Amino acid sequence: MSKLMIILGIIVAAAGAVLGALIYVSPGEMQVRGLTFDVAAILLVGGLGLVGLGGVIAAMEKTTVATRDLRAWLAGQDNGQVAVVTAAAATTAASELAVETITPPTFTVPTPVVEPPSSVSKLEAMVQESRLGTDRAVAETRETIAAIDKANSELKQALGSVSEPEPEPEAAPAPEAPVVEATEEAEDTQLFVVEERLIRGRPARVLSDGTVEAETDDGWMRFENLEHLEEYLDAMSPGQA
Repeated sequence: MSKLMIILGIIVAAAGAVLGALIYVSPGEMQVRGLTFDVAAILLVGGLGLVGLGGVIAAMEKTTVATRDLRAWLAGQDNGQVAVVTAAAATTAASELAVETITPPTFTVPTPVVEPPSSVSKLEAMVQESRLGTDRAVAETRETIAAIDKANSELKQALGSVSEPEPEPEAAPAPEAPVVEATEEAEDTQLFVVEERLIRGRPARVLSDGTVEAETDDGWMRFENLEHLEEYLDAMSPGQA
């Protein structure tokens, strides 16, 4: 009975731990099924209680067996004492009958006293054995509960490590612009407009480095000098040339 209770308690506690893990991983689905952390806690506590109850039952069974053996031993001792008393009475009766025919001696012959075996030492040994059995059962129960608590804590730690969000990957650094473009941008920031004027009806401006920017049909463009601008305009509009 005690072993059955311990096994049943371990199964119920394990079911509670597994149910708690499932609720922690997918709470929505478990809530739809009507399973919450309260149910898992009840199963876990109930399983531990069954394990403890099984240990207590085992200790009580051992104590009962020891008590039964003690009673049987005491009954045997009582029967032995009754037999000794009966034998002594029979001896006394036989001696009284023999007095009529045999002359008693002038001195009294001492009758050997039959001492019963010491029962205190055996009783103490049985009580000590029963106490050791109870202590052993309690120690086993504590070890079982400690093992279940350790397994539960390890399960919670595993679930906690799984549920932690993964760190977001760091954004890759933007590729550096070519050195040439950086140089051109630096040069652009250092340029300034020297003169603005119209060339063939198109706005143009002369920069500090001698280049010319002008508005063309394709948008603003930069030329090395005014001659290149004139050549470009001649090529784009030969009729005007």
